[in-house]
Amino acid sequence: MQRLADDNLIPEVKNVQLEKCTDCLAGKQNRTSFRARPPMRRKAVLELVHTDVCQVDTKSHAGSQYFMTFINYHIRKLWASLLKTKDQVLSIFKEFHARVEKETNLKLKAVKVDKGGEYQGQFEEYYRSKGIHLKYTVPKTPELNGLAERMNQIIME
Repeated sequence: MQRLADDNLIPEVKNVQLEKCTDCLAGKQNRTSFRARPPMRRKAVLELVHTDVCQVDTKSHAGSQYFMTFINYHIRKLWASLLKTKDQVLSIFKEFHARVEKETNLKLKAVKVDKGGEYQGQFEEYYRSKGIHLKYTVPKTPELNGLAERMNQIIME
């Protein structure tokens, strides 16, 4: 607001010093990571993949309201898929799983997810049947999912 006033883009506000809005500043803050050192990269390509689902403010032309990301912790490669509803998470994951194993000729060993409801029930059964280790992070702590949360933030901006 102060910049707009200084540039005379708000004619009603001239020669006024505007105070900073504490709520606006708090809304722009990011939580800092708990880690004291950077995370280690994994030794193998599909040793650990992080997946997350994020909701967007506006629906796409095709009606998608969510996106799902997959990040390989070894090479930091990102895959993203659009979803219309959260109940598509399992089918999108199955497609991703089949595609990356076919492309790399390697087995997916572990998947890291937040404790969101979309990763429970049939999702857990699928992991067990395929021999994939499921790792959960603590709910409501995005600072533990640093890589995935930063990627979601970049995509949203």
